[in-house]
Amino acid sequence: MRVKICGVKDETELEIAVNAGADAIGFLVGQRYPSQDFILPEKAARLTALLPPFVSPVLVTHLTDPGEILDLAEKTGISTIQLHGPSTPEQLGSLRECLGTGVKLILAIHVGALPGEISPAPAPFETLADAFLLDSFDPVTGKVGGTGKTHHWETSAQIVNTVHRPVILAGGLNPDNVAEAVRTVRPYAVDANSALRPFGKLDARIAGAFVQNALRAFEPVQSGGVPA
Repeated sequence: MRVKICGVKDETELEIAVNAGADAIGFLVGQRYPSQDFILPEKAARLTALLPPFVSPVLVTHLTDPGEILDLAEKTGISTIQLHGPSTPEQLGSLRECLGTGVKLILAIHVGALPGEISPAPAPFETLADAFLLDSFDPVTGKVGGTGKTHHWETSAQIVNTVHRPVILAGGLNPDNVAEAVRTVRPYAVDANSALRPFGKLDARIAGAFVQNALRAFEPVQSGGVPA
C-alpha cells in the first residue's frame, strides 16, 4: 500500500507529510475549480527540491490544455502529473506525445454516491493514462477534489477489478475509515487532503494516523477495532 498526501502548500506542511510517512506529496498548481490549496509553479518547484529520496512529488492540476500542462511540468520539474480537469482522450494523447514516456499521467475519475455513477468512463483512457485516481465530486460546490466526502466504494472496487492500470483511492478518506476503504476497494494507493486539515492546515497527528492506518489495513483486528 502506498500513501499520498495532497494539497501541501508550504515547508511546514511538507515536513509534516514526509514525517508522517507519505510516499508521495501532491502540489496543486493550475486552478479552474474551487480550492484553497493551490500554489504557484515556482513554489511547487521549490518545495519539490526539498523532498528527501524515495518521496515523490505529484503535480495536481485542473488544466486540460496540453500546452498549459506542459508549461507547468517544465516550470515545476515534476514528472508525475495528476489530471483533475475534464480531459478528453485526444488531450491525453497529445499530452503523452509532448511529454514522452518518462512522465507518468494519473487521470481522475469521479465516482458518485450511488452505484455505477462514474465520470468519465475509464476505458477510453486505458492506453493513455498510467493510473486512475477515484475521487468524489461535490455538485453543490463544484469541487472535483478535496470534497471531504466519500463515494460508493463498491463501484470503486469494480473499477479496480476491471481496469488494467493502478488505481488510487481518494475522496473523504481519514484515519477512521481508510482501513475499511482499503479492504473494500483494494486500491494500489490511497490519497487524502481535506480530512487531514481540520483547521485548514495539515495536522501532524492526523496525517500520521492516516498513513499508519492505511498501511496496517490488513493486519489482524485487535481489541474489537481497526488498528490505530
